[in-house]
Amino acid sequence: MGLKKWWYRLKDNPVTDVIKRKHRFVVMDTDTFKEKFSFQLSGINLFVTIGVTIIVLILLTTVLIAFTPLREWIPGYTDTRMVEQTYENAKKIDSLETQLGNQEWMIATMQAVLRGEELGSDPEVAQGDSAANLQQLAKAYRHTVEDSLLRLEVEREDNRYQVKETSALASASASDAAPAITHLFFPPLKGNILTPYSASHHGVDIAGDATRAVCAAYNGTVIFAGFTAERGHVIVLQHPGNVVTVYQNNGSLLKRQGDAVRAGEPIAYVGNGGRQELGAYMHFEIWVSGVAVNPEEYISF
Repeated sequence: MGLKKWWYRLKDNPVTDVIKRKHRFVVMDTDTFKEKFSFQLSGINLFVTIGVTIIVLILLTTVLIAFTPLREWIPGYTDTRMVEQTYENAKKIDSLETQLGNQEWMIATMQAVLRGEELGSDPEVAQGDSAANLQQLAKAYRHTVEDSLLRLEVEREDNRYQVKETSALASASASDAAPAITHLFFPPLKGNILTPYSASHHGVDIAGDATRAVCAAYNGTVIFAGFTAERGHVIVLQHPGNVVTVYQNNGSLLKRQGDAVRAGEPIAYVGNGGRQELGAYMHFEIWVSGVAVNPEEYISF
């Protein structure tokens, strides 16, 4: 009997009555009392309708925040374009710092070479040879001298290249200032000498045309490759034994700073700039321990 009383009590509960009781909502014309439309409404229908509406609103708000630019108006969200721009700026700054470091290292290296000093290591710039500095790289080339000599001998027999082996400087003043050179040099460019070597002109000007390539005179490493207003495209090579070769007035360059080159390998093309009265030509210099020497004493052009 207790369970039956509980059931009647629950059935007569006002809350249950509100949920289960149905109401009819009618819209009528006030003049004719004609029914326009109607629908039934109960407590449980109202609860379901409100719940579904809240869920739909939550979903719509989530979609708007996640997939539209409206999220940028909400505090705490960052503009994606600003983040990307900040990242690009950081990369550019890192690149500029690296280039600035390379330029400073290049200037210091050139000054050391011209003073005849030994080159030290630079782990930040020598990216391709981070385990060794340029001095160690120059020593590594020495084991290939025999191979280079054999190749030079074969090519000389074919009359494709003319090289000249020297063991001392011909100039008396240069002999006192710099050690003997034992390298076999390739001619960087075959042609007539337009302007010979002199005390004020530290190299030779070799005639050529813009279709001809400028070759490396010996195995080495590019320590400078760039453009100057006075000398055009310039490339400088460091060779074993504190020997530096300079190639100026090039039309374009084929190598970059830090590249390792072999003797006879193309490194640039002849340029048409510089002294207009000479036409197309290339200016070539050899420096030994910071002293300029006459290239014609070591190379047959």
